[in-house]
Formats: sequence, structure tokens, C-alpha cells
Amino acid sequence: MPCCTKVLGKIQAKHIEEDDLGKAKQFRLFSIARPYMRSFHSSWFCFFIAFTSWFGLQPLLPTIRKELKLSKTDLANSGIASVAATVAVRIIIGPMCDKYGPRKTMSCLLISGAVPMALAGLIKSGTGLIILRLFVGILGGTFVPCQFWTTAMFSSKIVGTANAIAAGWGNLGGGFTFILMPGLFRLMEVFGADEFLAWKIAVVIPSVICVLIGILILFTSDDCPQGHWENRTLPPSAKLPEKKKNETQGVANLGYKNDSKTVEMPKEVEKETNVDKLEVQTSPIEQIDENKEPTSLVGKFWAAVTMVVLVMQYGMCFGVEIAVNTVMNLYFLYRFKKEDCLNDSNNQFNTTNMTTPSLVRLDESNECSILDQDTASLVASLFGLMNLFARAMGGIYSDVLRQHLGIAGRLTAHFTCLVGEGTMLIIFSTMTTIPNAIAVMIFFSVFVQMSEGTTYAIVPYVLPLHIGIVAGLVGAGGNAGALIWNTIWRQLVEEDPSRWFWLLGLTVLSGSLLTLLVEVQDQRIWNVFVCGKRRKKKYNL
Repeated sequence: MPCCTKVLGKIQAKHIEEDDLGKAKQFRLFSIARPYMRSFHSSWFCFFIAFTSWFGLQPLLPTIRKELKLSKTDLANSGIASVAATVAVRIIIGPMCDKYGPRKTMSCLLISGAVPMALAGLIKSGTGLIILRLFVGILGGTFVPCQFWTTAMFSSKIVGTANAIAAGWGNLGGGFTFILMPGLFRLMEVFGADEFLAWKIAVVIPSVICVLIGILILFTSDDCPQGHWENRTLPPSAKLPEKKKNETQGVANLGYKNDSKTVEMPKEVEKETNVDKLEVQTSPIEQIDENKEPTSLVGKFWAAVTMVVLVMQYGMCFGVEIAVNTVMNLYFLYRFKKEDCLNDSNNQFNTTNMTTPSLVRLDESNECSILDQDTASLVASLFGLMNLFARAMGGIYSDVLRQHLGIAGRLTAHFTCLVGEGTMLIIFSTMTTIPNAIAVMIFFSVFVQMSEGTTYAIVPYVLPLHIGIVAGLVGAGGNAGALIWNTIWRQLVEEDPSRWFWLLGLTVLSGSLLTLLVEVQDQRIWNVFVCGKRRKKKYNL
């Protein structure tokens, strides 16, 4: 016990520097100290756990299909339902985060989405499956408080990295679910349940975990650096009613301690240690007020255009990820067939052809597939598991380019990641063997998730005083995109599933050009050339 206490003490001991609003200017990944790092780990873990219920049915769909005698179209419709509710939820949740804070909002979403998931065993038809996944889709809204939470805790210098790691590790739950649920399914069979009872029991476990975590975060974490959301410090440009400026709101959170040493630091030492001030003194790029909101009519117009573009582009990265999570295991089952099974069908088609009604009827129970339910889920899990580092890479990439090129650097990072994603999707659509398909899938997964990281590295700069609204709308765009992609999948699943990935790639490549319309803090993507010249001139002096 003393050993454990000593270890816990060490991982909470390091001091984190703060900016004028109390936000962290440093990121200590292995710390759990309140308020910053405790809230960071709470944010990503809640989103992670939400995925285990949100996509908990997906790895078990072959068994559910067998029991309820469903068609491929029924499964596609349920996939559409699983993301449809999330579109509306994410739009509503943004303003709720602004009003009530991320902690309470996250807790409500986890509990609300877990209850219908626990009742999944009661469904008796394809319609019931669609309705169930519609209500479970509430859990997809947890992404918004996840990103809002980290944005409230970390300064603009590192918010891209913090947001990307939190969202990436949360999205990791999508890959983990494809490992967890088949494991729980087999465990229930070991305990004596038949396959139809086993999946009904298995889905209850992640539901219970969601409820427990939703309650726990209310007592163990903070909304903002000052504790409760009512006590937060707002930027000077934020206008509050006069009575709120001079009164203390809410209840102080004992988890927050303001270290007075940072105020009393000698000027000589401050010059050596305060990297942020050195950047301001040496780089004209850093002199931009990043908490400034557009006030002119033209500025507001371009802010609106930027929001629309980010909503669309997030549908081309996060929307693609969610859609792929709902179909990837099924794609590997439908796409790759046994040669002898095809030979029995008059030897008319090759191992990747999915265009014949006779083959579709023959494969209603996936007996022609090279992979089985568990193996296909394991392969599909690799797509989501790339979130362990890929989304963080996008955020770090954006932060690095920002240091050298300012806001225009973030736009450049975003554009290049989208181009890489679209290219990899097109290549994936042409793969005809499982090993090659898996290899390319990993590469396009990395670019998809890096694009997500670069998107939310831009979000805090669009309307700095209304981050919740922007984060909610952009997040909803991701799920709206998933809804569109799943609808297209429904039309192509019986004919040529690989064509679906080709269309996605072409759309993403075209959509990447919309970055040219984005204007953030009076900067556009072509300002990288101006910023580069300024920086070079400054250093030459």
C-alpha cells in the first residue's frame, strides 16, 4: 500500500504552467493530477467506453442476422439508424456543454445511451433492431463533451495535441469493441449459453460499465481549471451581465489549487523558462490574438463559410470512420469468397465478384466467406485501433506547423491529410486479396484519423467564445456524413461493395479543395508563404 501511494504521488506531483485563463500550457500524459490531466483522462475514457455500447452490436450482427433471419439490407438500415440519432444529439449537446459544462453533459449521455443497449436482447425483428440502434446512437454524442472538455482545460498552444489524443483514444473504443464483444460472446458460450442467448447477455456488460463511469466522473473530475463550470474564467472579450462580474458562482472545487509560485517567479528565471513569451517576442506569427472573434460583416460571413466547410470535411473523415466501423467486418465477409464455393455456382464469377443474385442467395448465412464472424471482427478492429496514435499524430502535426507557419499551418496540415485519406481509399477499393486489403486499410485508417485531429485543431479558432456550438455542429457533420455514406452503402451492398470505397475516396479528394475557402483569424492556407517569409526575415535579423 505505501508503494502504491508513493507511485500515485509521483504521477500527480509535477507542476503544470497556466495561462491567464488558468488553462494548461503543458501536457503531461502520464499524470492524473486535477484538474487538467484528470479531466483529460476522463474525457477520452468516457468516449472510449461509449463506443463499446454504441458499436457493441456490430461484431455480433452475423449471429443476430441468423437468429432474426435478416437480409443484408436490414443490417445496412440498422447501420444507418446507429448514426442517425447522433446527428441531432451532437447539434443539441454543443449548447448544453456551453451552459452546463462537459462533465454533467457527458454523464447524462452515457447513462441515457446505455439503458436501451441493455435491452437489446428483447428485439424480435429487423424493425426492432433499427429502433434499438437508433436510441443507442445517443452515445455517439459523447464526442462533443469529450472535445469541449479538453478545449476548456488546455491553452491554444497545445489544444490541438490534447484534442487529438483525447478523441483518438476515445475512437480507439471502436476498434476495441470488435475484440471485446466477440470475446464476451464466446465467454458466455463457455458458461453454457447457446449462441442466441450468449449475445443477449454479452451486450449487457458494456451497458453497466457506461452507467458506472457516468456516475463516477461527477465526483472525480472537474469541468474547467477553476473546478465547477460556474466558476470558470472567461476571456476579457467575453461580455457578462454586470452582476456576474462581481459575484462568486457555484461551489469551489477542492481539486483545483492555484500555485502562487508562478506569480512570484523572478523575471530572470521567467525569461529562461517561459517558452510562450519567447515565441511572442521572436515571432510575428504568435502576435495574433487567438481569442478574437470576427466583428465585421465580412468576417462573420467567412466564419460561417469556415464552419460549413469544416462540417462537410468532418463528414469526410470522422463520417468515413463511423461508416466504415459499421460495415468493415461485413465487407470482409461479403467481399472475399472461397473458390470452391464459387465453383459450385457454375464457375461464372471470380473470388471478389458480388454482382449476382444467385451468389447473394447462396451467401445468406456467409457460408461462402473465407473469414468467419470472429476473424472478420478481428480484422475490422485494426481500423479502429489505429486511433491509438493516428489522431494524435494529426493534432501534433497541426501544432508543429502552427509553430512555424501560424494558423495557415493548421490549414496546410488539414489539407494534406485529407488528400492522403482520399488517395488511400481509392487504392483500398482495388484490393483483391485479404493481406493487401488489410495493409492498405491500415494506411487509410491513419490518414482518416489524422484528418480528424487536424479538423479539431482548427475548431477552437473559428469562434473562440462559442467553442461548444462550433464543436457540436462540426461533430454533427461527422455523423451526417456517416449517415450519407451508410445510405450509399445500402444501395451498393448487394451489387459491388468495393465501389463504395472508390466513391468515398473520390469525394474526399474533391472535398479537400474546400480548404481553400477556409479563413481563420484572418488567415488562409496560402498565407503559409507569407508566414514563411516573415519568419525567415525575423531570424535573419
